Amino acid sequence: MIYTIFLYQSHTGLLIYDKSFQEEDTQKAEMFSSFLSAMKSFVSELILEGSKELKNIELGDYSVLITGIPLLKVDLVIITDKEDLKSVNKLIPKLIKLLQKYEELFLSWDGDRNAFEILDKPLATLLVENIKDFRKSSLIEPKLALKSIWAKSKHLTEEERNAVIQERDMLIYKMENTPILPKKVNIAEEVIKLSDQLRDEDTYIRFQEELSKLKKEIDDTKFKLNYYLERIRSTLNEALENIGDKPTQMGDFKNTYLNLYSFGSKLKLLKGNGAEIYKKLANKLIEKDSLSEHELAEVIETILKMSPNVDDYFSS
Repeated sequence: MIYTIFLYQSHTGLLIYDKSFQEEDTQKAEMFSSFLSAMKSFVSELILEGSKELKNIELGDYSVLITGIPLLKVDLVIITDKEDLKSVNKLIPKLIKLLQKYEELFLSWDGDRNAFEILDKPLATLLVENIKDFRKSSLIEPKLALKSIWAKSKHLTEEERNAVIQERDMLIYKMENTPILPKKVNIAEEVIKLSDQLRDEDTYIRFQEELSKLKKEIDDTKFKLNYYLERIRSTLNEALENIGDKPTQMGDFKNTYLNLYSFGSKLKLLKGNGAEIYKKLANKLIEKDSLSEHELAEVIETILKMSPNVDDYFSS
């Protein structure tokens, strides 16, 4: 079966597209991502060496085929079972013909990998038509594959190794001492790269798992931020409606305070600086009796003008 297809920009070694045909609901799916990460780094090094002829690299029971496509300035990389090499080699000219239909897309690439999602459907269709049972449920055994990759990669000198260990230890310390999730993600990715260089299997896989957890935590935090934004506006409007003709200071803004304060607390996990303003706004609602009518009106207006789009809070 074909496990994954990669496309790399030939002159930079940058990964511009990857498509996995693994079953994503299996227990080994996260482990497979560890293998893919190491494979991407390994193949990028090979491509930057400048060799463009068809390569067949054996990794245990698997093979990596690398084919240069000069017209598109890309390298096509396929990970497959050894037993399927013959059928995959027959498929490669068809894959190249398909990709050449998108020549302008490749040659005008501006760094946005999402632009290549257009390839998902035609590639999958081509594989279904040409590779028998290409969606088998089996998975590459990541630990065995990692060892195979590292056995073929460049080795560090003792001096280089010590420098990398020192750099990695410093990054791990920084990661443990920062509460900001995006910073943790960036550090975890660097630790993974360095562990790849060190061929440190345990740390490599541990931080792949940590990276996956961090990304899920970021998604969960954004989900909660959306919820708080909706509740801030609805509870504030409800409080204002209940005031009627009474002075604004007599309004019950407790629910708005709770949601606004929670919003500021969660936003701090993603942004750090700039999130405290929302906690301060929340506190002003509780301290409303110490504000003038005009000051309280300004606080309420500021809250009502808050963007309903979570992403807007990360752009400043």
